[in-house]
Amino acid sequence: MIRPVSPSFASAPRVLVVSESFHDLPAARRVLEEAGCQVTYIWPPVSLSEVPAEQVAQADAIVMGRVLTSPAELGLARRARVVALHTSGHDNIDIAAASNQGVLVTNVRGVNAEVCADFGMGLILATSRQIVLGDKSIREGHWFSKTISSPDVSGATLGVIGLGLIGKALVKRAAAFDMRILAFTRTPDHDFAAQYGVEYAPLDTLLESVDVVSLTTSLSPSNVGMIGERELRLMKPSAVLVNIARGELIDEAALYQALKGGWIAGAGLDVFCQEPLTSSPFFELDNVVLTPHMAGLTNGAKTRAAVRAAKNALAALTGQVPDDAVNPQAAQVWQERQTEVMHGG
Repeated sequence: MIRPVSPSFASAPRVLVVSESFHDLPAARRVLEEAGCQVTYIWPPVSLSEVPAEQVAQADAIVMGRVLTSPAELGLARRARVVALHTSGHDNIDIAAASNQGVLVTNVRGVNAEVCADFGMGLILATSRQIVLGDKSIREGHWFSKTISSPDVSGATLGVIGLGLIGKALVKRAAAFDMRILAFTRTPDHDFAAQYGVEYAPLDTLLESVDVVSLTTSLSPSNVGMIGERELRLMKPSAVLVNIARGELIDEAALYQALKGGWIAGAGLDVFCQEPLTSSPFFELDNVVLTPHMAGLTNGAKTRAAVRAAKNALAALTGQVPDDAVNPQAAQVWQERQTEVMHGG
């Protein structure tokens, strides 16, 4: 049984859940409902501006996924103590604005690292071995198995850009394929590298040397467009690029030219600069595999993420600062706001 939330609330705390997947997961709903929360489920907004302002203003906690949230929209949540994300990333919300408002933001970092790595390895195989193109050809009545040309994956060289939890999980899978592994990361882990035979390299050296480039790094202002025309031209004509991180890491116009012009052999993309991807020049190309930001979306991962987000929301409602807090300093701002209210400030 989940312990009830703090009795300091005059009535049951209101939790606004802006998420389709959360609503469909009974285990996650029970965490909030058994704690005595008054829960409102809303879907399918892609921006908090699409949620009725009154419901946002009354929420003590907001649970959501990739819903876009501007500082102005967050400002409507005057009662909110926490925005609990059931995603690993938090680039859909302005963390500085949340901190200034005293709103904790929590995420579920690492909860889907293993399944994302599974998917990343799948994209490497699908792209390198032209699996999707083979499926398409046979459905269209063409049997071209004798003419297809694809490289070996086993024994190839993989370049991993970003060696966090997902990057490390991908390395473990690649090692099982006897791949040589180069990595570019801001935070080298030398013990891990020694265990799995990872060689750290500058970005340019990695791009020039590998057969597969995989993006598993987090997005920041400093790495937007880090893979552009210059970087793509450094890659081998036989190389493929896989992105399961964030679309903004790649200059998509340059990648289109690289794929169409033969600068590289192929790409596997699970993320894009604009999502959902309803139209794109990529649609006309056979040497790119496109998937709808689904790397982390297994049944188990969705449940684990939603339950953890719900527990983060409850922890914040009881005055705790969850370990998953992205901006723990916001708790102090919240306390100062409450002190001002109590003293009529």
